[in-house]
Amino acid sequence: MTGMTPDMNHIPEDLNLPDIRKEIDAIDSQLLDLFIQRMQAAEKVAMVKKRDGLPITNLKREQEILDAFEERGGDFGSGARTMLATLIDISCAYQQMLLYGEDGKLRKRLMTAGSILKGSKIACQGTTGAYSHLAARQFFGEDAEPLFFPKFQDVFDAVTEGYTDFGVLPIENTTAGAVDDVYDLLTRHGFYIVGETDVAINHCLLAPKGATMQDIKEVYAHPQALSQCARYIQRHGFETNEYSNNAVAAKHVSRWNDPTKAAIASSVAGRQFDLDILEEDIQDIDGNQTRFIIISKHLVIREGADKISLTFSLPHQTGSLYRVLSRFAANGMNISKIESRPLKGQNFSYRFYLDFNGNVHDEKVCSLICALSTEMSHFKFLGNY
Repeated sequence: MTGMTPDMNHIPEDLNLPDIRKEIDAIDSQLLDLFIQRMQAAEKVAMVKKRDGLPITNLKREQEILDAFEERGGDFGSGARTMLATLIDISCAYQQMLLYGEDGKLRKRLMTAGSILKGSKIACQGTTGAYSHLAARQFFGEDAEPLFFPKFQDVFDAVTEGYTDFGVLPIENTTAGAVDDVYDLLTRHGFYIVGETDVAINHCLLAPKGATMQDIKEVYAHPQALSQCARYIQRHGFETNEYSNNAVAAKHVSRWNDPTKAAIASSVAGRQFDLDILEEDIQDIDGNQTRFIIISKHLVIREGADKISLTFSLPHQTGSLYRVLSRFAANGMNISKIESRPLKGQNFSYRFYLDFNGNVHDEKVCSLICALSTEMSHFKFLGNY
């Protein structure tokens, strides 16, 4: 069975689109009938596997079937393999739902999650006037007064030890991309994301009273801020120095009172530490924003939550990521973000972080998450917020 490439320069006169479409519709009708039969057969497979205690997936058998299918497909072999792989994934997901849909541990956790954020103690990295401080006030209200810690790790530790109920951390910037350290810590600690807020980033060049642009030789800021203002820094020939936090950099520049040293931070930090604003909005790209997440030890899914975050790893095999993503497409779910991070100590193996739109109280969404949790290694549901 081959699909010889047709001669597109000699097209028969009797070919017409309406007749071809009728032919395709008839074939699609047959495919639908066969698909239903296949899914009914999958129901029987699920019964046998439950009775005999067999696993849902058999990767060795799958690969043998796909290889044979591709060979039989001839010129259409690659497409035939993709089609069958998608059918297998849909079948496995259906079997997962039949076997674990009602009593899976993850499903119970999702269905019994709280809906109200309880507690008022908040941890942020940095100091007063930091963008994380602005994010905390934006999310929790103007009266929010968080506790500040030097490092991202310290924020996680504060939540772990119960010193605070929540942590506020940057996760992604529209210019500089993901904050990798936070992704790694989020996975390591097993916390949940219970909320998010976007903060407009308007970086300012802050200097001691009386300093001028001509005086400035060095700038201090977090690496993300330095990256976001890279062209501005290069244009002025400033020497860069990395700091743990922009507001902390502003605090030290104020203490040093050296007209050759400046900080890149918010105008709020400038007022907080009595520094002059030499220039505003110095970031390279207009509309620069940072997404901050709210973390907690406890799973909370508030009413109206419409974004879900997951993390998982996959075998280093051709098409493994595609097969996962196709499951979301097959269920009509929109993936809004995907990040990859190398797994330490495992060459060319990656952990993926994925955001998609949905709510766990939608049965299709919940079933897909529960199915993936039993199929994948290192799977973690990070939150619905």
